[in-house]
Amino acid sequence: MPNAAQMPTGGLRLPPCVPPFNTLTYRLFTALWMVAFALALVGPLAGLYERYHERGNNSQLLLGSRAGFAVSPRDATIVRFTVGPQAERAGVVAGDHITAIYGLALPPSMPVNERALAEHANDPAYIALGNLLFGTDNAEVPLTVRDPDGRVRDVTVVVGDNHIDDGARALGISPKWLSFIDLLHVLAYPFLLWAAWLLHHRNARDAVSSILSLAVLLTVAAEQPASMFLASVGVPRWLNVAMFDLGNVLLLTGILLFPHGNLSWRRVALIAALPVLMLLQGTLYQTFFVCFMIIAVLSLLRTLRSTESAEQRQQIHWALFGITGYAVLRCISIIGDYLKWSTHSFGQQLLVEIGAGISFALAVLVLQVGLLVALIRFRLYDAEFVISRSANVALITLAVAAVFAGTADGLKQIIYNYYGNTSSEGPIIFAAALSTVLVNPIQERVQRWSERRFQKNLFLLRDDLPEVARDMRETASLGEMLDEILARVDRGVRAVRSSAIVNGCVLRARGLSVDEVEAWRTSRFAQDYKSDICEPTDKLFPIRVPLVPSSDQEEPIGYLLVGPRPDGSIPSKDEQKALAEVQESIARAIRTVIKREARELQVGELIADNARRIEALESLLSRASVASGRPRPRTA
Repeated sequence: MPNAAQMPTGGLRLPPCVPPFNTLTYRLFTALWMVAFALALVGPLAGLYERYHERGNNSQLLLGSRAGFAVSPRDATIVRFTVGPQAERAGVVAGDHITAIYGLALPPSMPVNERALAEHANDPAYIALGNLLFGTDNAEVPLTVRDPDGRVRDVTVVVGDNHIDDGARALGISPKWLSFIDLLHVLAYPFLLWAAWLLHHRNARDAVSSILSLAVLLTVAAEQPASMFLASVGVPRWLNVAMFDLGNVLLLTGILLFPHGNLSWRRVALIAALPVLMLLQGTLYQTFFVCFMIIAVLSLLRTLRSTESAEQRQQIHWALFGITGYAVLRCISIIGDYLKWSTHSFGQQLLVEIGAGISFALAVLVLQVGLLVALIRFRLYDAEFVISRSANVALITLAVAAVFAGTADGLKQIIYNYYGNTSSEGPIIFAAALSTVLVNPIQERVQRWSERRFQKNLFLLRDDLPEVARDMRETASLGEMLDEILARVDRGVRAVRSSAIVNGCVLRARGLSVDEVEAWRTSRFAQDYKSDICEPTDKLFPIRVPLVPSSDQEEPIGYLLVGPRPDGSIPSKDEQKALAEVQESIARAIRTVIKREARELQVGELIADNARRIEALESLLSRASVASGRPRPRTA
């Protein structure tokens, strides 16, 4: 009988998973996929060609640069720095507050964003500021500015597209190349197109991989530079935005259904809510997208805990690697977009812009790598290590970024409420200092959590094996303890074989016989096994861990020989480090057991000797009593 929590009233049943495409659905989807692939291939090439051959208009890359200086969209009346030499010669300096344009007084603060421009579309002050920032004519514009010391003066700037070109030349950058600063993500497009092709054509009727493939193509076809091509052929702006939003909706849908399209009413409800994304914009859009990405990660973690198949767990591991890598790099990109408005020179802002663009490209690339590797089911045994490190960086970055952004915005809002000025750098400095102080505590907690979550076997090897060795050294025999140690080592680093050498003798072996280990000791690979801890060319025992009972200059009591993984690869650096950390505890336990067994042998021999002596005395007493005719005295 179905669970009532999984079946709504009326008895409507869900299929266990999304079925493969039937013939009609496959043909319709393939037709749509081919159109999207053509747009994703032609659009960026045409957009790049158009960008390269159009008249330079680089001033749109830096707000305010048409007037020879840079301003922030949070308050476009504050000069951040000058761009090119003309504004500086005109008397404009960083920190100037523009109070009037053409003699028309401006408000104390003027944010420039879509909402503010829409609300003040008929405001003369915003119209004058818009002509200064976004105009197309070259003209002289008189400004009234107030410097940070409170002195008011009149300056005249010449607006035009030449200022940013002059600033680029001063940095040794060609204005033509400056036109492509915002298109660095195009470098990842060849791989994304190949990944989309492979995802769809490897299993064309599989819904999950096909949905993810289409999501990639729609994203590539809808963003810059393809959007320039779409605009040039008459595609409406709303349709371009809808394509981009649909790509994100399909991406989240594919992640929620990953890896086999399993369905539940909760998952169906989440997918049904995704189209709301197409009605949102700005910060609310990003928040909605990030929340659903978090839900998708939690869903994958839940699936991982309930999955027993090693192959399927590897799939989910790599999907988590792609998603956490995307989160890290996307967060870096967002932080770059936020910090670029706090830079103090044109060169600094260009560096931040380049870093943000590359991070965005790598974010999409890593996401597709993770999903692609997961869906084609490669058995790569370093997945847990990569995922653990990715999760560490992702969570630490998100936590530090949240502290930084929350503190900076909160302090700026407080200053604005009390003083009406948001141009102070104090909140940013305080937020950066607080974030720096909290990095180490956050890192320690996150690293401990991620090791328990993603590297459980290695965590148990590092934390439990020393305890097990200490417990067994008082009760178990040397052979029993070595068997348990080798079993835990094999499980911790996923080795196919292992062996223990103690005092020059092969005492135990797993995955092969003792005679085979002895034969290995005579081979050329074992000639230097006492000095070569890692020998990648040795296919039998590439890792040889010396067992040293103390940190002093003491000779090893033995060696722990560790074989490769099932795919032939050697244990990772992290696993080798864990083995090196536990070797001293193992060596001490072995030394203790050897001494205990030696004492027990000595005590046993002493008891046996005493038993023989008692027996001899009893024999003498018996003969004496027979000779004297008296009964033999009783012995205890």
